[in-house]
Amino acid sequence: LMAFWNAPLDDPDHPSHAYRAALRMRDEMKTLNERWRKEAEESGREFKEVKLGIGLNTGMCCVGNLGSETRFDYSVIGDNVNIASRLEGQSKTYDLVAIVGQETVSRAPGFAFLELDLLKVKGKTAATRIFALLGDAALKESQPFEDLTAKHQEFLARYRAKDWDAAEALSAECEEIAGPQLHRLYELYRERIAAFRVMPPPDNWDGTAEALSK
Repeated sequence: LMAFWNAPLDDPDHPSHAYRAALRMRDEMKTLNERWRKEAEESGREFKEVKLGIGLNTGMCCVGNLGSETRFDYSVIGDNVNIASRLEGQSKTYDLVAIVGQETVSRAPGFAFLELDLLKVKGKTAATRIFALLGDAALKESQPFEDLTAKHQEFLARYRAKDWDAAEALSAECEEIAGPQLHRLYELYRERIAAFRVMPPPDNWDGTAEALSK
């Protein structure tokens, strides 16, 4: 499904509203999975967790009554809508629920964000800085999250400087602070580091990665 804010009526706080909606969806998904797990156990069935992926992006779009006589809807289209869709697709790559574009993060800083990558999404030639939405202001202001953010920024700096040994060691320290929630993120970076040890990136490489899927 697609949801959008700031139309048809102005919504000055639309990024925050989108974040709150995403976090509530995440929490509700946990509740549903717990219920379905219990139902599966009671009936002797195998339980398979249902995962949720969300992409959030902010920018100019075309909004209004769109379509034809056979299919007509009040909706939104445009490049920034496409980017939101690409970000949602990356939730599988990083095994995280909500992936957010940089513009959206800058408009509502009062949430717990963690920078994930410099990424060229499918169909784009320029990289965009992407983030994970991990929680609300309470998480952002917590000491463990502040510790993780500082350590994670140090990790990204060493990785982008091609200091593979330091980056690999810092990824383990970050994962120890973050716990299993970010296991796939740091595992992904360790896989990249292993590949770069064999085939180093070019001298002008800035840490940008290219999405292999939508």
